[in-house]
Amino acid sequence: MPVKNKFLLSLAMGIGLMPNAFAQKQQVNILQVPGIDQYCKIDTAGVSVLPSGRLITPAGQTIRITHDPFGLSVSPDGKKAVTLHNGVITLIDIATMGSLRVPSYDKKITSPLSNGSFLGVAFSPDSKTLYLSGGDNGAVIVYDVEKFIKTDSLSLNGRVGDKDYDDSFTSDLLFNADKNELLVLDRGNFRMVRINLATKKITASVNVGRQPFGLALSPDKKTAFVANVGMYSYPLITGATPKNADSIMISRHPYGDNTKESREGTIVEGRKIPGVGSPSSPEAMSVFTINLATNKVINKFKTGHQVGQMLEDAEVTGGASPNSIAVGSQYAYVTNATNDNITIIDYKNHKLLGDIPIKVDARIDKFRGLLPFGISLSKDEKTLYVALLGFNAVAVIDIPSQTTKGLIPTGWGTSRVKLSADEKELYITSCRGYGAGPNGGHGFVAPPQGTYIGDIQLGTFQKVTMPDNAQLASYTQQVISNTFISKPAAVATGNPLPVLPGASSTPIKYIVYITKENRTYDEVLGQMKNAKGDSTLARFGVHCEYTLPDATRMQFPNLNVSPNHIKVAAQYAFSDNYYCDSDASIHGHHWMMGVIPNEWVEANSNVSKTAKLFSNAPGRRFPGSTGSMDPEDYAETGGLWEALERKHVDFYNFGEANETAHVREEWEDTNTGAAHIVMVPMQKALYTRTSHNYAGFNTNIPDQFRVEQFKSEFTKMWITGKKKMPSLITMQVPNDHGADIRPKDGYPYRQSYMADNDLAVGRMLDFLSHTKYWKNMLVIITEDDPQGGVDHVDAHRSILILAGPYVKKGYVSHTHANFGSILKTIYNVLDVPYVNQYDVTATLLQDFFTDKPDYTPYTFIPSDTRVFDTKKAMARYSKNTNWRKIKKGVDMDDEDRERNDHYKQKGKKTSGTIVN
Repeated sequence: MPVKNKFLLSLAMGIGLMPNAFAQKQQVNILQVPGIDQYCKIDTAGVSVLPSGRLITPAGQTIRITHDPFGLSVSPDGKKAVTLHNGVITLIDIATMGSLRVPSYDKKITSPLSNGSFLGVAFSPDSKTLYLSGGDNGAVIVYDVEKFIKTDSLSLNGRVGDKDYDDSFTSDLLFNADKNELLVLDRGNFRMVRINLATKKITASVNVGRQPFGLALSPDKKTAFVANVGMYSYPLITGATPKNADSIMISRHPYGDNTKESREGTIVEGRKIPGVGSPSSPEAMSVFTINLATNKVINKFKTGHQVGQMLEDAEVTGGASPNSIAVGSQYAYVTNATNDNITIIDYKNHKLLGDIPIKVDARIDKFRGLLPFGISLSKDEKTLYVALLGFNAVAVIDIPSQTTKGLIPTGWGTSRVKLSADEKELYITSCRGYGAGPNGGHGFVAPPQGTYIGDIQLGTFQKVTMPDNAQLASYTQQVISNTFISKPAAVATGNPLPVLPGASSTPIKYIVYITKENRTYDEVLGQMKNAKGDSTLARFGVHCEYTLPDATRMQFPNLNVSPNHIKVAAQYAFSDNYYCDSDASIHGHHWMMGVIPNEWVEANSNVSKTAKLFSNAPGRRFPGSTGSMDPEDYAETGGLWEALERKHVDFYNFGEANETAHVREEWEDTNTGAAHIVMVPMQKALYTRTSHNYAGFNTNIPDQFRVEQFKSEFTKMWITGKKKMPSLITMQVPNDHGADIRPKDGYPYRQSYMADNDLAVGRMLDFLSHTKYWKNMLVIITEDDPQGGVDHVDAHRSILILAGPYVKKGYVSHTHANFGSILKTIYNVLDVPYVNQYDVTATLLQDFFTDKPDYTPYTFIPSDTRVFDTKKAMARYSKNTNWRKIKKGVDMDDEDRERNDHYKQKGKKTSGTIVN
């Protein structure tokens, strides 16, 4: 057998893709999603198709509730369940599966939660009172569930012993009946608080690790357990004060993660930068045990796999993310989301006993992506029930044999699981339920929760009868078939996209991966022929004046907002069945760079929170990236960047990953689009391969400016320079996100930002197609998320355009695709092994490609100057400007603002309206 064939055979077997008579027929079995030929749909009585192409068929009885239920409690009398969302609770009658939302949509029942909420919810022993995490307000809210009134608010702030605490942020909590007290986590001050409910006084404050997230209590009520999901306590630039902060910022991340500079500190742009220490610190991603008799920390356990450890041939780059804990009489069990395993702690003898790997199918078990989150333990302490956030299932784990007995199908994004008192039923929540569905178009009727993607996408609550072995086996098979299918594929077809990494040669040597911001398919491409679009929603299309109100329509005959998008799609190939897995930017920039958002990203991105950078509460400088990834978010062995580095494949980044939670984004920040004051590391693999002369997300900066930056740097390095173009270039052109109108700067309408973006995309493709690299190039154009738009198929449906000599001309793909499909394309072309389960099971997009190249370059179309005036937008760059007086731009991931913009643009009769 030739060496290449031996390699491919080994690869296919290594990822569980067994070849079928490989040596003779040159075939392998590849995994793909089951919805490969279907469009997204919600069918609560049958089978729903998710943006990923996976299917949803929840077991038992299911009801839809408000999105993102990250807290769950069952009343002691077993009659009620309550789910906690950000600023919302849902009361559920378990017997009837009836539910009540608080606040109600008709406003008759008001919310007791004024500033959001986070994770923590518990019933009183009489099942009449709820204790709720107040989140950002640093209090525990006491709520009467029979009278629907708030009866008290217990603040975590104040003096305890000789120390004053302020800026608390309430996280998980539980009721300790033995002491008539609450145990409460304060993620603002990195501590656990004890509150005596008789006196309403704080009796103890115990320092724990960073970003305390999960809380549990031993059956004998003597030991508390705290799971800390934070990696670092993020410092300010040395010497920063509220008065000088604006002038002391640096233009980029200060260092790569887990480097000498990040551990010990460094100097950047003349500023002294403190280090963040080691990821091996006991306070980082750990579990603390606390003796409640003495209020002292007994042990600090580092669970799961540790940063720097080698797993086969890959170095661990992400912490374990221990998040939830179930406790028995001697052992505690901790879910490690990043590692897809459960750590066993013998807390009586103060030692770790190892990990239970969660295994679902031999074909994908070597890859991560299950993301274990909520966990419950049976009374006999022999079985664990684990919510798999990334696999849409509950895993049933046999503790004695440390094996996975089976899987129970759930909704999308399983978050919590609880047992009934008699253990005859399971109660399960999923944060995204059946998905979003359409949020506009002909015949669409807006539901009471609204049409914004974060509102229309409801969560689910399930009641499942405890399955016997036969039923569990059936459920398990259902989960697997909902997640992936295996199909034979020929290796030597001549298609430029190999079926597997390294499976066949390809003429494509260079990939340019362009990401944009916040648009849906129908908004931009809804007019395309031979595709599944709704032209009435194409407010950013061409000749789209018909989307305007009657009073405005005559002012804009033949209005062209996105002529280049339309031309590129028509000249090359696009998909009408492509979806972002993300709801918003914080998810999108994880997904598209090969990292599945973990439980911290999901929960932290869906909570109201206020940054207080100069507070004594370190958790108020919270991680919460938008265009970047924080160390809390890293995958076990990384994502796209780390995969390329391991294979020694060259790459370079323009604009991605330079936006943390606390950056400034003003006109002056033209080097990178941002200015940093809170010091957060960047992924080590990316740090030395990122341009410091290209503006990432910042809608104050025209995309035309980015074009000039890109062309200049590209030419200097890879045309006139001695180096050749890297195999992969990632690039962000974000202004289709939109912002407030600025007529003097060339943005008189909301559509102006899209027109700016459209021209930039056209100009970049024009430039690339006239370089010497074009004959071997593939350009991928997509959005990081669809949150700003409307679509008649699904609110997640978005833009995927492929361009290049080996892309079919005038082609429309109807194959179901998502971010995983893009990553599979990159990995297969560049011969880079897959990283996670989404890569392995993603759709293979061979239908986009041809083996007959057409090297014709692209020629861009100028913008419609009535909507966007390039000269005005670029004028300030040729004269002296008082930067300090320029208004700050919009934040990328301000969900409240995006929600308001969505409804403002949609209106009652103003969808697509150009407004002043």
